[in-house]
Amino acid sequence: MSSAKPAWTLNPRVLLRSILMLDDSAHSIALGTAIGMFIALTPTVGIQMLLVVCVAFLTRPLFRFNQVASLITVYISNPLTIVPIYWFDYKVGTLFVGGSLTQKDFARILEFEGFSGWWETVKQLLLEVGSPLIIGSLVVGTFFGLITYPIMLRLLKHLRRSKSTDGPEDAAEQSVRPTQPIDSEQSMKSVHLHSS
Repeated sequence: MSSAKPAWTLNPRVLLRSILMLDDSAHSIALGTAIGMFIALTPTVGIQMLLVVCVAFLTRPLFRFNQVASLITVYISNPLTIVPIYWFDYKVGTLFVGGSLTQKDFARILEFEGFSGWWETVKQLLLEVGSPLIIGSLVVGTFFGLITYPIMLRLLKHLRRSKSTDGPEDAAEQSVRPTQPIDSEQSMKSVHLHSS
């Protein structure tokens, strides 16, 4: 019996295909992906799935989005990518407020094991890195969330349009094809009888 791989270890194409194959409106899936992208680029690793559920609950009276698309998208930030993502957030944040950490210092802060280690890391991030990381992540998350929506919407509409144009042709081909092979000699006899 093989154990399932964590979703973040899957090929990004597999995750994108999973989003594109969801059964929902293009708007809902694109919005879910955009919200997931925003959350993925904030320093909230460890609670991102919970945040998706909370955002869905809080925004339900205003709008709805595909939560599965959001949950898949948050896997952009994973153990392999959090250091580069958070470092980029931090560097963008230092454009607005000061910051003097090196990339090595930053990587050292993000090393943790288990839940207690994660909590210590979060506290250390907020105390040592603080405002540059938070401001940078809000800027980066907003930017990439905003561009994710129209890209996904266009991709989903294109995919669905191409599927709908393929479908009728296939159906027409199948209806034209005979279910039994035609005997040409029998066909000629039939034509001869009808013409006389």
